[in-house]
Amino acid sequence: MNLQGRIEKFNVPEIFKTIISGRGSGTLGVNRDDQAVIIYFKDGQVTYAYAPSQPRRIGERFVAKGIINNKTLEESLIRQKRTGGEKRLGVILIEGEFINKQQLESTLTEQITDVIYSVMSWDRGLFKFYEDKFPTREEITLSLSTEHLVEEGTRRLDELNRLKLKLPDFSTCLIMKPLFGKPDIELKLSADDWNVLVMCDGRNSIGKIVSDACNDSVGSIKSLIRLFYKGLIEPANRSSDWISDANLTELEVKIDNLSIMLEEFLKKG
Repeated sequence: MNLQGRIEKFNVPEIFKTIISGRGSGTLGVNRDDQAVIIYFKDGQVTYAYAPSQPRRIGERFVAKGIINNKTLEESLIRQKRTGGEKRLGVILIEGEFINKQQLESTLTEQITDVIYSVMSWDRGLFKFYEDKFPTREEITLSLSTEHLVEEGTRRLDELNRLKLKLPDFSTCLIMKPLFGKPDIELKLSADDWNVLVMCDGRNSIGKIVSDACNDSVGSIKSLIRLFYKGLIEPANRSSDWISDANLTELEVKIDNLSIMLEEFLKKG
């Protein structure tokens, strides 16, 4: 199966459908700027997927769910490093009896689907399918319906496009508004909202925030819409990603204040 080219001419859902129809087995690599996604297929079904630069790795997902704590994660990562990275973190956690196989498969499914739904929203980049080739040997793999992933990914993409209309152009950089002295502002934010808020530093564009935030694209856009609605963020008054020293000093004060508020938020649970 000779499948390679540019996403601009052959989008990701179409690539998936081609692999399904050909019951392809191998690795699909998708690249955009400094981002890359690797997806494994067997007989047209997705078995594994990962993004080397993905913001929320599987260990952090276990911590967020309360399955393990940060200390267990740190110690397990050290053990993984001692293996030269040959063992996946999930396998190490199972061996240490910190998680069970069902918990691993459930969380791995979430990670894989998040990666795939994210790449399906890309409108540019390069792709290539390497038939019957797998760059790594995975001890834990799944068999996910590619048809369902394409269907759900397309639905999310439609929702994403509708939500985009509620925000400025994605090249617009965002900055936090002053948070203190405004008692009328409601600050009941979710952890994901806080994560997106701290990225509004006057340097990051909407597109970068959506791409780099821990939650998925749809979730990040919804967070931005909520933050706009609450009056916590606004477009930065500039056309590039440069910020003056004076504005940077002011921004650092805002971030320090925000960190204090975030710490209080976390203490409250």
